[in-house]
Amino acid sequence: MNNPKVTKISAIIIGIVVFVGLVFLYFSVFGSRAADFEPRDVVVSNIEKNSVRTSWATGVDTQGVVEYGTTPTALNFFAPEAVKGKTHTQDLTLLSPNTTYYFDIRVGDKKYDNGGVPWTFTTKGAESAVITPTIAPTQPVSQPTPFQKLQIPDGTENCNETDCAKIKEKLGKGCSTQDYFKCLKKLTPTP
Repeated sequence: MNNPKVTKISAIIIGIVVFVGLVFLYFSVFGSRAADFEPRDVVVSNIEKNSVRTSWATGVDTQGVVEYGTTPTALNFFAPEAVKGKTHTQDLTLLSPNTTYYFDIRVGDKKYDNGGVPWTFTTKGAESAVITPTIAPTQPVSQPTPFQKLQIPDGTENCNETDCAKIKEKLGKGCSTQDYFKCLKKLTPTP
């Protein structure tokens, strides 16, 4: 096999096979552009007091991680996706009510942070429940008007009560802060 023609053809065939193999390997490893991995159309929805839903799209199948926190420089919480895909939805839970959060999306080793400014959202505030106790009065309650004066009965009646209901019994009507002090300190009403 010292034929130079056969050696030359063999070298060309081996070179073509190696070239095709390298091109195939290159496109399988580096075939996607970086822009295909970048999250786009990032949306925050279903905002509640303790949770939100984030969603985005990519040009190729990826598996991302939402990194979030209460300051843009400390994104200490992570919510990884379970599967790869081109459309992504990730719920963030155990959030605090009425709190602003910042987040970015990490795909592989690359962090996407909305061009240097993390995406943000604010959770809903906790509704404050107003509980109004209902007390059934034992006798009709008459509320004094601002022009009425408290009449403390004359005599030696002892009035050192701290309970509003008992002050009402002793004074006959109302139980304001003024009534309380008048009863305890035995102050006389001013004309």
